[in-house]
Amino acid sequence: MCDPLFQPISINGMTVKNRIYMPAMHMNMAANYAVTDRLVEFYAERARGGAGMITVGYATIDDRSGNPGNIGAQRDTYIPGLARLATAIRDNGARSSVQLNHAGRYNHSMLMGGKQPVAPSAIASRLTRETPHELGIEEIKEIVESFAQAARRGKEAGFDAVEILSGTGYLISEFLSPLTNHRTDEYGGSFDNRVRFGLEVIAAVRAVVGSDFPLLVRMNGNEFMKGGTSRQELQEYAIRLVAAGVDALCINVGWHEGQVPQIVTEVPRGVYSYLARGIKEQVSIPVIASHRINDPHVARELIDDGCCDMVAIGRALIADPFFPEKARNRRDADIVHCVACAQGCFDNLFKMKAVECLCNPRAGYEKARKIVRSEHPLDVLVVGGGRPG
Repeated sequence: MCDPLFQPISINGMTVKNRIYMPAMHMNMAANYAVTDRLVEFYAERARGGAGMITVGYATIDDRSGNPGNIGAQRDTYIPGLARLATAIRDNGARSSVQLNHAGRYNHSMLMGGKQPVAPSAIASRLTRETPHELGIEEIKEIVESFAQAARRGKEAGFDAVEILSGTGYLISEFLSPLTNHRTDEYGGSFDNRVRFGLEVIAAVRAVVGSDFPLLVRMNGNEFMKGGTSRQELQEYAIRLVAAGVDALCINVGWHEGQVPQIVTEVPRGVYSYLARGIKEQVSIPVIASHRINDPHVARELIDDGCCDMVAIGRALIADPFFPEKARNRRDADIVHCVACAQGCFDNLFKMKAVECLCNPRAGYEKARKIVRSEHPLDVLVVGGGRPG
């Protein structure tokens, strides 16, 4: 039978060998913005494991958009490191993309040498407890251009595509949401004004990379923020993104300060796919569903049911980089499943540590650690191991 997970798909002329998309996740493995051997080996292993497309990042676009643990894309001096990543992914069989983002008011002054975070309005962040600087018009224009130049660097480095992060409570979604945008100029107030910044970023990036270069956007299907952007407005935003020249949409959920769980075990597998379906019904480009898709059966079902065209499988590929190859060969039972504990991948970031995995001791240590058969095997009984995620 034809496996829906392993059919090729085209995104603006770029053929992806299967429907498995590894989304960008902050790994905290860069060193002062520079790509490290550890980061290269981590992504090379996931490419060897059979993912169709891998997005790295997020990557910073200026000096207030992230922190030194992020991948840097704000200067030409970072292009060689970016090229190492793109080459490692391509040479091991996957398509590559770099995600560009500005954290806005989610950034911490202590991670920027004391610089104040920036945002559309001076409204304190419930995540950082800091009040950002309200951007002036010229500063907004500079950030738009910074996105464009970072995209240029990504293309020059050899990535197959660029993705813009336009959700999760970061800068673009801060402009979009009436919760964080109290401006009275052309960037605030009406929906048309609140989407202006995001659409200007897309237009600037498209102008720099050209019409034939794949451009993706990762956006919220629902912010899960009371008084924020409505689901209907987000669907309209998706329509406008397509009109502006976006080639695929990756749909995620929630802001970091939101109260609705997104990635932990309590969240049923694939439960947020209805948000991808809601946007897929509005647009004609490929749509990628996200969150808690860590089982091949669920992934196949989502594609078969028309919820999405591709599936974003992130933490499941941290737990088992060979998930795709095992699924392709119908070895589903051999997959080491992510249990959605979030302890090594998400919690580590708040400890200022690199991502690790409780299910995979080699994650982030691909060169340093090897798993070999013991010369003295033991029979071990695990009691109270819990159910899989």
